[in-house]
Formats: sequence, C-alpha cells, structure tokens
Amino acid sequence: MTSTGMKFWLHPEHMRSYAEGTGNTVITTHISPEGACNLDCSYCSVSKRDLHSRLHLSTATDYLADLCDHGLKAVIFTGGGEPTGYKHFNQLVELAVAMGLKVGLITNGTLAKRVEVWDLFDWVRVSINNFDGWQEKIWIPDIPGRVGLSYCYAVKEDIWSAILRKADQLQAEYIRVLPDCTLPQKDLIAWHKILDKIMPDDPRFIHQPKLHETPSQGKCHQSFFRPYLHESGYVYPCDSVVLNDSPGMFIKKYALCAAEDIGDYLDGKIEQKFDATVDCTGCVFTKTVNMLDHYVKGIDDPDFV
Repeated sequence: MTSTGMKFWLHPEHMRSYAEGTGNTVITTHISPEGACNLDCSYCSVSKRDLHSRLHLSTATDYLADLCDHGLKAVIFTGGGEPTGYKHFNQLVELAVAMGLKVGLITNGTLAKRVEVWDLFDWVRVSINNFDGWQEKIWIPDIPGRVGLSYCYAVKEDIWSAILRKADQLQAEYIRVLPDCTLPQKDLIAWHKILDKIMPDDPRFIHQPKLHETPSQGKCHQSFFRPYLHESGYVYPCDSVVLNDSPGMFIKKYALCAAEDIGDYLDGKIEQKFDATVDCTGCVFTKTVNMLDHYVKGIDDPDFV
C-alpha cells in the first residue's frame, strides 16, 4: 500500500509511467462506500457528511475495473461513514478480490458481525475511538499478522493500558497514534510534542507526525497514484482535502471527476480544477506531492534520495 511517499518507489513501473505520460500510474485507491456511521467522534474530519449518501455497487465496481486498466494493484475500503455498514460490503470485497486486487480495510470495529469476508483482507486497521464501552464493542475475528490499530489522541486521559490490552486481544502488529488532525497547525504541533513525551515505551506504538502544509506546485501529482472515491460518486485526490477549509465535509471544488470519468482524468483529458498552492493549505501529503513533482522534473529530493 502507499501511505507514505517512500513506498511509491516500490512501484518503479508506475513511476516511469507517470514520467512518460502513459497512464498506468494507479497503485492503490481508497473507496468510501457509505456515508452513514454508527459513531459520533468529536474529532471526525467529515462530521457534516451526507449520512444518506452511498455508492451504487455498479459505480464502485466499474470504477475499479477502469483503474485496473491503469495499473491498480490494491483497494482500501474506508470512511466517510463506516464502510462495513455498507449494504453490499461483502459482495464488493469479493468482486475486488476477483479482479486480482489486494484488499485493505479501515474500520471502527463495531460492526464486525456484518462482515463475512474477513479471510479476504490483506490487512485491517481498527480505529480506537474512546466512547463508553469501547473495550467490549470494538472487536474483529482473529486474523493474525494482518491487524493494526489507530488511535487519535483527542482527550487528556490515560487509556494506554486499555489500548495495549485491545492490541493483545486483536493480535495487532502496530498501534498508530496521532493527534486530532482537524486542529490548527499550532495546536497540532503542540500535541505532537506532547505525544512524544507520553506515549508508552512499547515497540508496537508508532507516532505518525502529520502536519498541515501547502504543496510547492499547483498540480496534485498524488491523485494519479492513489485517488479517493467518495460515497457521493465523485473522485477526490485524497482524503485530506476536508482539512483545507475546515468544513467537516468534502467540497465539490476539490473533486477530480465523477467515478465513471476516472479513466479520462488519468489519461489527461480532464484537468484538475483547483490550485494546490492556493487551495490545499491543510494538505498532509505535501512531502509526497513535492517528491513526485521533483521526480517528473528530474530534481533530486533530499527527503527521498
């Protein structure tokens, strides 16, 4: 998968295709099939989403088929809402695997009984949300070696021991920790410093230092490698555009195209409608976008050489 820019280099054929303009660039895609969620987290970056919005199954499968023609290797099912609450979730996972794709899942872990395809996932990341009874309600079946946890540290209380117990229960290989990404940059930096001091000394904990930065050029190169299909049926360059204007929802100006037009976007027939240097002040993938810009321009990037 491609959560960091460094991992792009594991796919040299996609990098070459981007530099040469041949269109086979997509490594992975995120799909949010469902707008509704059964939780109400205070730090949710899409708190004002349309709870009634969801993808047609054919929209999602046609989109994946188009991306398979452009190099797609993997799909990650995520939110929006809670993806396992999607009516056709099991069928969609089966269809993705039938296309030869690796499949990942990001879930709040409270609707596990709805899922019948746990054995098909290459990995699962469970979000730990601090609500009443979370220790009992967050659960997935045993899938050793393929589970990680993610915790957004948004409250000043010590639940590290409880998180470690949950990690042991789910046989999690790692616990990703980060602050509330919807905070202003100054507060975000302060919380990163706090996390450096208070995280337990356990090798499973990973502190992810996400910050809001603005790319150095207007084009979002990353959108050609890991586009995001929103439950509205529109494709966005990533899942962090909601941090640019603090609206709690995806704004249409950041949409690349409708799902059915993704092939035209990747082939250069549809232009990006926003300027990243003006509109993407909350980007958390800036280093990756800049790295790709340096790559296509033949500039050595000290962060990636």
